[in-house]
Amino acid sequence: MQLDARFCGGCGRPRAAPTTLGVHALSFLQSQIPPELAERIMRSGTSMLGERKRVTVLFADIQRSTELIDQLDPEEALEVIGPVLKRLMDAVHEHDGLVNQTRGDGIMALFGAPIASEDHAVQACRAALAARNAIIEFNRLHQRSISIRIGLNSGQVIIHSIGNNLAMNYDAVGKTVHLAARMETLASPGSIKLSSDTFQLAKGFISALQLGPEQAKGVAEPVETYELVSMRPRTRWQARSSGGLSPLIGRRTELDFLKKLLDNAAAGHGRAVTIVGPAGIGKSRLVHEFIASVPEEWLVLQTTCASQRANSSYYPVSTLIRELFGVRAEDSPASAASRTSTRVARLDPNLPPHLPAILSLLDLNSEDEDWKKLEPSERRNKVIDAMKTLVFSQERLTPLLILIEDIHWVDAETQLILNSIMGMLDSARVLVVVTQRPERIWSGRAVERLDIAPLSEPDGDQLLVSLLGDDGSLGYIRRRVLAKAQGNPLFVEELAQALKDAKVLVGDPGRYKVSDGSSNIKIPETIHSVLASRIDLLDQATKSLLQMSAVIGKDISLILLSGMVGTDPDELAPRLLALESGDFLRKATASGTVEYSFKHELTREVAYGMMLLSVRRYLHAKAIEIIELRFADRLDEHIDRLADHAFLAELWQKAVPYQLRSCRRAIKRGANQDAIAIYERGRETLAHWPPSSKKTISEIDLHLTVITALEPIGMHQRIADVLREARRLAEESREPWRIAAVNCQLTVALWRLGYHVEAMTAAQTAQSIAEKIGQPVLTFAALHNVGIIHHETGDFTQSLAYHEKCLAIETPEIDEKRAGWAALPSVMLRTFMADSLIDLGDFSRAEALAKEARLLAVAANHSYSRANINHVFGRLRIAQGRPVEALALLNESWQTCLDLEMKQMYPVFASRMGEAYLALGDVESALNILAVPEKLDIPLAEHAFGWRFLFIAQGRAFLAAGRSKEAKAVAERALALAEERGELPQQVYAKKLLGDIAHILDTSNTTTAERYYREALGLAEQCSMQPYTTLCNDALATLVA
Repeated sequence: MQLDARFCGGCGRPRAAPTTLGVHALSFLQSQIPPELAERIMRSGTSMLGERKRVTVLFADIQRSTELIDQLDPEEALEVIGPVLKRLMDAVHEHDGLVNQTRGDGIMALFGAPIASEDHAVQACRAALAARNAIIEFNRLHQRSISIRIGLNSGQVIIHSIGNNLAMNYDAVGKTVHLAARMETLASPGSIKLSSDTFQLAKGFISALQLGPEQAKGVAEPVETYELVSMRPRTRWQARSSGGLSPLIGRRTELDFLKKLLDNAAAGHGRAVTIVGPAGIGKSRLVHEFIASVPEEWLVLQTTCASQRANSSYYPVSTLIRELFGVRAEDSPASAASRTSTRVARLDPNLPPHLPAILSLLDLNSEDEDWKKLEPSERRNKVIDAMKTLVFSQERLTPLLILIEDIHWVDAETQLILNSIMGMLDSARVLVVVTQRPERIWSGRAVERLDIAPLSEPDGDQLLVSLLGDDGSLGYIRRRVLAKAQGNPLFVEELAQALKDAKVLVGDPGRYKVSDGSSNIKIPETIHSVLASRIDLLDQATKSLLQMSAVIGKDISLILLSGMVGTDPDELAPRLLALESGDFLRKATASGTVEYSFKHELTREVAYGMMLLSVRRYLHAKAIEIIELRFADRLDEHIDRLADHAFLAELWQKAVPYQLRSCRRAIKRGANQDAIAIYERGRETLAHWPPSSKKTISEIDLHLTVITALEPIGMHQRIADVLREARRLAEESREPWRIAAVNCQLTVALWRLGYHVEAMTAAQTAQSIAEKIGQPVLTFAALHNVGIIHHETGDFTQSLAYHEKCLAIETPEIDEKRAGWAALPSVMLRTFMADSLIDLGDFSRAEALAKEARLLAVAANHSYSRANINHVFGRLRIAQGRPVEALALLNESWQTCLDLEMKQMYPVFASRMGEAYLALGDVESALNILAVPEKLDIPLAEHAFGWRFLFIAQGRAFLAAGRSKEAKAVAERALALAEERGELPQQVYAKKLLGDIAHILDTSNTTTAERYYREALGLAEQCSMQPYTTLCNDALATLVA
């Protein structure tokens, strides 16, 4: 630690003050919290006493202070140090910060706590610069050479009270505080050092020098640092738009509405409009798009209100006057007064008498003696008259549009001026546009109100596509982002950026792809700060109710909520009404039961995240207790909640049974990604269990359950890995039925991957055990699996024999338990039998079985089952010469496959649809659909089951298009894949195709073509593939002819 450091670099806490500077001498510096902040803290009450907050932490200290005061009396030291610390504290308080620690010659301050702020990093930067400037001015006035250094860092901290009153009694702990302290010790005298986190939050508003990575004590990796230079005079909109704008989508109606008001104002019928919507909904984006379309003859004046200036009288009005008269920030008072006087005289002969009032709005003194004699109330009236005269003088020269953004933060004096002006617009060429948030409705006399609704789902998706692109791998991510953003354009943009920053997405703008399987979307700091600041506006009781609701989940049962609060539902009504009107919750009634739901999932996540972990655990345990008590007769309806609550309460023994049931429930409704997430939680839960047979069995059950979710989305290699681990555990358990069950599922995984020998071993092991223990479901599964391996390797007769045995022992219980399949076993059985019969040439029986399977899938309303039978039924219709019917069946499931990310089915369906188009003679459509899987990034190694069909279909399409060389290349890939996997039917298809290609490439030399045809014929006869036997014989006859 540096000798002159005033705060510990390890934890950020103050070191002891120099021995010569007594603590009693600094008592006057323990200043009270600014009145406005104190009032808000008191209103929020005890909810502030322990919370997680996203803040910016500022540390500042006086350099070489020990040398300054070492030989001084404490009172003399106070005269030196006290005024400096007071200036530092004033700079913090002026920018909505809280000085929570002073000791010796340094301070620690928080921005964004205890009350959350959406611009805490920007305010901290402003305070830091103000503090430095204050010390420079202090040195000038007192001929001192005192130097300070300041460090800033942003992130999450724990805020808690360390006293019983509001003065200096809030503390913050965590690594965010530690790093802020390190930034201060790394800063050179007179400089302000920022961490990368602070820079990223404030970068649109500041100028800073990138210093590069520095090693901070106690931090493992070097930290990217910046030196703060200055603030950029920008509004929130200017800062955001400086980085480029996404397209404006879904706001045509609103733009037309504003343009109509503009036309009316141009005709002398002035209007005022309030544009209302929550943060991020696109109010600024809309108005600036509108302003860009305003005719050139209009004068447009723009200003904005700000939270930190809500008590600064006339600030927005002052900004408008500066813009109108061209007064610059760097102008001297004399220059500004001269420029203003000249412009006033030119604008209107009746305006000069109002010059003293106009100068006062610019904080400029007037020499007018009459003005100096006026009382404050009289001056206020004069200011209102001056502004009215100014506005209406200007509109006589040119139409005037006044834009005031964020008017919910308007000061009282400005509001009086606006009310007066808006009351006189009817005959003026003036349009006043103001924007505001719904939680702080401005009480002005705006004559129109335009509410900005969230984007529709199609519009939201269009915006997301413009940012990310439409790559097929983005499907699930896009749906997750849209679900979280709930139509808020800013949230869409920030969530998309967060995914890029986290490297979940890779690529270029508009052309991104998913780089990994992560679906966890972290809430960006920008969104978190906006939502947290809204939540902190609530009173303590209402905020607590919101946070308790967040623990319950997105959907909130009033019975459960009242039970957790410990009061009657009627007593909660006022607070629930406040949360409804505040756009936090929405009310719904289902089956006579009153329920609420969060209007935005992100709001729930932020409200939940603000609570301490210990509080969350307690409330989750309480929720379980109430659900088990009040809903004992219908726990299945609440199983997902129980699984979540038990996990988050860290009740590990209770959690796993609920998680298993929840995972199975998700699979039944086709929510595969949800099921996988529950599985991962289950594994995490089991890691807390001590070794035991019960733990082993639970691990096996969890592994077996998730397979059904992994299969439709094509994660076959992971399935195999999971099941090999499950088999090891099952063998340890020595329970025969578990060993058989694991082997049944492992068979399917290995079959998908083309490991048919290993698959057959697993299937036969399962069959032997199942028959020995007399377990019908496992026997069915084992026989079925032996049959599909025979089907794949070309022994269709044997395959049908095993599947006939399955038909004989089929029961409804098998569909209920799935027997290791993601689709219904009854459907899959008939699907495989129909497919075998197509290759054998028995179209009549194939159709009968396909129809049975389709009826079963439709009756169960099971999308994956329906997709499986539809692709085989489509194949049958093509073989029967009925391609139009085939396309109808295939199109039915194609979009479902895309929507539900049934990745393994993409190449399968594309293949069948391509063949149907070829049968119709539509080669272009065939080529287009056959190219889709390659765009969707479906790995061959994991999805060879589908790609083998695709290669054959692509080869036929290329051949039909006259692209023989490309046809040959994919046909050879198909053959190599079939030989590698030992799949004789696929070799027949590939060799027959290669014979067709060879015949076209060299019609004079038929040797190659004949060889391929004869090899295909031999294999077709071996497999009893009658249709292909005929096709090969016909092809050979053509060669001879």
